[in-house]
Amino acid sequence: MSTLLRPSSRWLFPLFLLAPPALTAALVFGLRAPPAVAMTAVVLVALAALVGLERRAPFRAEWTQRPAAETRSDLAYIALASAPDRLARLGAEWVTLAALSWCCAGAHPRSLGEGLARGALAFVLADLGKYAVHRASHERAWLWRFHLAHHEPQRIDTLNALRLHPVNVAYNAALDGIAMALLRVPPGIAAVFATLRAVVGLLQHANLDLESGRQWLFNAPSYHRTHHAMDVAESNHNFASTLLVWDRLFRTLLRRDPPARVGVAPDDHERPSSYTGQTLYAFCGKELRTTCVFARFRWLVA
Repeated sequence: MSTLLRPSSRWLFPLFLLAPPALTAALVFGLRAPPAVAMTAVVLVALAALVGLERRAPFRAEWTQRPAAETRSDLAYIALASAPDRLARLGAEWVTLAALSWCCAGAHPRSLGEGLARGALAFVLADLGKYAVHRASHERAWLWRFHLAHHEPQRIDTLNALRLHPVNVAYNAALDGIAMALLRVPPGIAAVFATLRAVVGLLQHANLDLESGRQWLFNAPSYHRTHHAMDVAESNHNFASTLLVWDRLFRTLLRRDPPARVGVAPDDHERPSSYTGQTLYAFCGKELRTTCVFARFRWLVA
């Protein structure tokens, strides 16, 4: 394989950081595509490209061997998580805008530069909120239930980035939507920043060697693999959603060699592997298969 095409090439990480947001901007402002459609299309293209690169030259070859049940579950997360994500974002934006119009005028940006500045500020504020909620999800049992499914796989690859419980999706979306709505960020600019956040989320889970030089600002695979370690002493670090500055500021940054094992340690009961089972498990816990009201519907809790 030529040096130019190796997934570990120095240009690959910045290329994925820059190209998708630029493409979203071109679709929205050049071709007048609806922002949500443009952002979704670009992220799906980035997802397909990263999955293809993982097949070509994976960081760990054993992580490419995915059980069929896990693949079906991941595809279900991809297909079904988008609905609560969009609803949560639209709901948060509608409620916030309604409250703003009731209490205050809230001027819209008067120029592209002002819109970009507002978008960047909203992006940073939402990212701080995501850091706080993510950290709390590892420290509070009631929140951990909604985050557990994301850590279940015993391998890390791009598809795992979208393995999120609907409640987890909803509060992530609300943090972004409220910040953008409060600062009156135009939808097109919000879509560009949303593309950047989504692509960083894919990159940090990619089963690729993207570390030809340490990343300082954006979360990268080497940091996020540590966060997925089965050893809790390691995994309770690197909570940043996009910007590593929060882990540096709050002293939760940990740079280690790739963990020997990733996932969640076995428990004293069987946890479900299907999308529906994992979604319901967050509400029922280990009683899901026994005394939970959903236990009577065996096909749901498999």
